[in-house]
Amino acid sequence: MEEYDVITIGAGGAAYPAAFRLKRSGYSVLMIDKKGVMSGNCLAEGCVPSKAVIETVHTMTKMRHFENVYIDYGKIVDHKDEVQNIRYKQHDEELKEAGLTIIKGTARLIDENTVEVKTDTGSTRYRARSIIIASGSDTFVPKIPGSDLAWTSADLYKLNAKIRKLPRSIAIIGGGYIGMETASFMSLMGVKVTVIEMLERVFSNMDRSMVDKLLPLLPEMNIKTSSPVQSIEKHGDVYRVNFGQADDIKYVDVDAVLMAVGRVPVFPEGIEDLGIEHDRHGIKVNMAMQTNIKNIYATGDVNGITPLFHAAKRQSLVAANNIMANNVPTDYFDPLSVPFTVYTIPQMAYVGILPSQAEKMGIEYMEADYQIEKDSMAQINNEMYGEIRIFTDKRMKIIGGYVIGNDAGNVINEIALAVSKGLSLRDLAEMAHQHPMTFEGLDSAARKLY
Repeated sequence: MEEYDVITIGAGGAAYPAAFRLKRSGYSVLMIDKKGVMSGNCLAEGCVPSKAVIETVHTMTKMRHFENVYIDYGKIVDHKDEVQNIRYKQHDEELKEAGLTIIKGTARLIDENTVEVKTDTGSTRYRARSIIIASGSDTFVPKIPGSDLAWTSADLYKLNAKIRKLPRSIAIIGGGYIGMETASFMSLMGVKVTVIEMLERVFSNMDRSMVDKLLPLLPEMNIKTSSPVQSIEKHGDVYRVNFGQADDIKYVDVDAVLMAVGRVPVFPEGIEDLGIEHDRHGIKVNMAMQTNIKNIYATGDVNGITPLFHAAKRQSLVAANNIMANNVPTDYFDPLSVPFTVYTIPQMAYVGILPSQAEKMGIEYMEADYQIEKDSMAQINNEMYGEIRIFTDKRMKIIGGYVIGNDAGNVINEIALAVSKGLSLRDLAEMAHQHPMTFEGLDSAARKLY
C-alpha cells in the first residue's frame, strides 16, 4: 500500500492550495478527484464561466449608452469556453511545475489513515498521516414533479454547454445569488424573466436594508415571493410552472425553466462508518478546519461554512498550516472577513457584520456612507447609482460594510482587509486612494465620521 504524508479528496480550491504549500515544504501529497483535473466546480460550471458570461453582458450594457449594442449569446458562450480552456491549461502547467499527482477516481474513507480509490481499472488503497476532505458541493434539485424538465446552472455554464441560444422567456426557481445573477444578465439580453422564490423575499439570508437598496436598480424582472413551486409541466413547446400555496395555486408559461435553489455538500463514502460528524449542511469542523478526528480536515463547500471559492482557498491553507504543526491548531479561518459579491448588474458586495446581524448581537454601531452618483469612475462608466456604506463599533473599529454599484466586487476587498486586520475608520480616512477610482469613496465616507 502506497503511503503519503497527506491525501486530498478533491482537487479544487479547497484542496490544491494546501497541496502546493505542503509539497513545497517537503511533504508527499496525493490528490484524488472524480474529474481528474485541478480546479473543482468553480471552473467547471460555477464562478469563472458564469462571470465570463455576466461581465460580457455588463460590458455590452455600458456600450448601450452610445448605441443599441447586442452580442449574440452563442459568441458569449464561445468566450466563456475560451476562458475555461485557458484556465484548465494554466492549472495543468501549475500542477506539473509543482510535481503533484492527481488520480481520477472516487474516494472512500476506510479508516482515519486509509483511503480507497475506485478508478476505471479497479480499486486501490492508499495511506496518509493526514487527510483533507475537499469534495465540494453539487447542484440541489428538489423532488417536485417535473423537476427534471428544468435546466441547472451546470447546463448554462459547463464547458461546451449545449445552450447557445437564450429563450424568449424563462422562469427561474430560486431567489438566491445564482438565480438573481442569471435573471439579471438574461433580462438585459431581452429575455422575459420571472423569478419564483419560496421564502418571503429574495436574498433571504442577506441584510434586508442592503438588499432593499439593490432591488430597484436591477433590470426588469417579475419577482414572485412566498411562492413554493408545486410542479413543472410541459405543454407542447411551453413549460408551465405551478406555484403558490395549496389553496392559491398560480402558474406561468415560459420557454425554459432554470432550477437555482442552492447547492448541497458532496460527502465521500465512509464518513458515517468512520463517525465523522456532519449534517445536511456539511461536515462539522472547528475554525482550524479539523473534524472530530483531528488528522482529518474538511475544507470548502463540503463544510458549509462559507461556500465561496476564495474562502475555500483560505481554508485549504489553514488546514495545510495545521498539518505542518503536527495537527496542533496554529492557524484559524475567519469567516467574518470573507467578502461576498453578488454579480447581478449592478453588483452588490458585502463583508463582516451588517446592521441586522449587529442588532441581533447587541452591537452598537455607527455608519458612514458615500453615494456613488458622486463618483468619478461611476460617471465615466455611466453607472451613477448605488452606495458605499461602512459600519464601525463605538471605538471606530470597522466591523463590516457593503458596496452596491460600480466596481463593488473590487472595492469590497479593502473593507474586508480592514475587518480582517482590525483597522479603524481613521485608517481609511487617511489613505490617499487613487483618483479617479471608486475606492476614493472609502476615504470620503470615513471622513464623515473621522
